[in-house]
Amino acid sequence: MTALMWICSVLLIAEFVMAPINLWTGRTMPNFTRFTGLSPQVAVTLFAPVKLLAALLVAIGLAVHPLGVAGAVALAAVCAVYLIRLAAPGRRDPAGVAAFGLGLILAVVLAVVQAGR
Repeated sequence: MTALMWICSVLLIAEFVMAPINLWTGRTMPNFTRFTGLSPQVAVTLFAPVKLLAALLVAIGLAVHPLGVAGAVALAAVCAVYLIRLAAPGRRDPAGVAAFGLGLILAVVLAVVQAGR
């Protein structure tokens, strides 16, 4: 279980530390607006900070398990919001569904593993 926790954590940290940076620099802003239908302002003021904070909680959670659960749940919620938004007609992008589906699976697995420790 420890190996699974580390694998999920490292993958989620890597993705969700870079994701806010990419939103703040505008690199992935076209995908954000296409996937969610939300404004760039929402991306930089809401989604980016939440993603970064959740990644930080996952990282700290490697030592402090309750914070790992909180971070994993927050990342699962972010992924779920993306997937719900991607379900709208005109926004169904297979790459987005695959990426955020995988993120959701990793986050849920991590939350379960962390909660069981």
